Amino acid sequence: MKKIILIAAAAILVVGGSIFVFAQKAAHKDGHKFGGPGHRGGGPAMMLRGLDLTDEQKGIMEASRANVEPLMAQLRDGHKKIAELGTDGNFDQVKVEAAANEQAAVTAKLIVEKEKAKAQVFALLTDEQKAKAAEQRAKFGERHKEGRPFGGKPGMDF
Repeated sequence: MKKIILIAAAAILVVGGSIFVFAQKAAHKDGHKFGGPGHRGGGPAMMLRGLDLTDEQKGIMEASRANVEPLMAQLRDGHKKIAELGTDGNFDQVKVEAAANEQAAVTAKLIVEKEKAKAQVFALLTDEQKAKAAEQRAKFGERHKEGRPFGGKPGMDF
């Protein structure tokens, strides 16, 4: 009798796990996850929404985007390369470390470019725009502390 109960419990776990996996795949059936195509980027662009930027300020943001996009493409390609490592059942530490170091170098360049763009735009903001941006950052910080950085309900998961 105990064997039957154990087998039934194991079967329920397997079926339940399978349902969970298929549900996750269905949620992302187009292959895009949070932050994929169509996602409004974070960073300076997110902080500057609603500030009524001038054409000059928008131009700096566009130039920054042009500098950042190749780096983002490199990160995506590196992520794909890393995802393929080890899928043949072999772990090659040298390849993994090389791929990780490449990703780290690209990430460092990306951070520098984003911070440079942020500084350039903030240097051109009016006092009113700077005050509004500071207010938006404070609101974001408060929502983030409450566990809902994008304004969702507390406990809401993505």
